[in-house]
Amino acid sequence: MNMPIPDNINREHILEAMLKIHRDGVPLRRGPREWAVSHHEEIYPCKLLISWANIFANGEELDPNPANFQTYMAQAHLNNLGFTIVNYP
Repeated sequence: MNMPIPDNINREHILEAMLKIHRDGVPLRRGPREWAVSHHEEIYPCKLLISWANIFANGEELDPNPANFQTYMAQAHLNNLGFTIVNYP
């Protein structure tokens, strides 16, 4: 059963996750597959942004296992926060 993405993950948490991606890089097998966030000419994996944004919102990484949340859920949350979702590559 899919768990919802926590409602308290906001735009600022996503921006913090983007900074973490710049610092730490994208872990193996966590890169974008078909869809990504385009922000200031950079591409970010949707699910990784949500997983890592949860660190800043709730103190722990959100498990990216599809049983917890799926890419379309991450896309919808990011879109609702005003981020641009693009087809990748």
